Amino acid sequence: MNKKDNNVTIEEVNKYWHKKHVPQQWYSRKEPNTLSWFNELRYKRYTLYYDYLKEDCEFEYHGGEEVLEIGCGIGTDLAEYARNGAVVTGVDLGADQVEFTKLNFKLQKLSYKEIRQSNAEQLPFPDNTFDLVVSFGVLHHTPDTEKALREVYRVMKMDGKAIIIFYARGWKHYIKRCFITGILRGRWFKYGFSWQKVYDEASEVYGNSPKTGVYLKRHLKKMFSMFPSMELRKRRMGEFFEYKPYNTVKFPRFVNNILKLFNVEALLGESWVIKLRKYPTSKEDSLWNVIFKHY
Repeated sequence: MNKKDNNVTIEEVNKYWHKKHVPQQWYSRKEPNTLSWFNELRYKRYTLYYDYLKEDCEFEYHGGEEVLEIGCGIGTDLAEYARNGAVVTGVDLGADQVEFTKLNFKLQKLSYKEIRQSNAEQLPFPDNTFDLVVSFGVLHHTPDTEKALREVYRVMKMDGKAIIIFYARGWKHYIKRCFITGILRGRWFKYGFSWQKVYDEASEVYGNSPKTGVYLKRHLKKMFSMFPSMELRKRRMGEFFEYKPYNTVKFPRFVNNILKLFNVEALLGESWVIKLRKYPTSKEDSLWNVIFKHY
């Protein structure tokens, strides 16, 4: 049994992310497992819920490269890389997810190198295999996240790249998880003043996740310290801003425009987009040198 954070086992995580808990299924009311169902999941993912993925995940720019997705889920993102010519491999802890992804590729008439069940903490690939390793909203749920990150580092080529998305402590985290669930609903007191247990209960569509990591910048710098090059960016204000939660309300467009003007997302966004390399990149020059020493 693999235990790490909060005494959670990999078996418990696998059991939770099963059947209705597999993400994205609730995006569509079309007949499940049909081409039109997968198409609507894709449409809503990139236009309504996570429009920043089109830019940050670099779907268009890895044609011909070996791409691994850890936690392929229903296969929506992996299919985007394949659609743009990448040689794709997908792994997921759950058997449901593997079957969803294979069906998605079959209906979309897309090819893949391999899609298989695997634990992110023990990837079944040799060192230095992939040009790009991606994992979107997955590794913060595995019991030993740092072990999984070492696996990401190991399977990346020396000149490769990784793109990881983790939960950030944004507005939704502090208001909905900490204040409403933790304080007003009393869960922080019920759980013996454990914020982690509050996060686990209040995260995900159906709640009560075995483990949900939600991180500050200083946490990420420590966790990703084996990577000599790291870029961090906060993204997504989420519900009430990008979409109506549970079909209720969405803030007027002018509110979003004001927030974008002042880049509030960089402070209060709910997701970290983390881009990593195995080799150090050159440091940015100072503004002084750019103005006075460079042409």
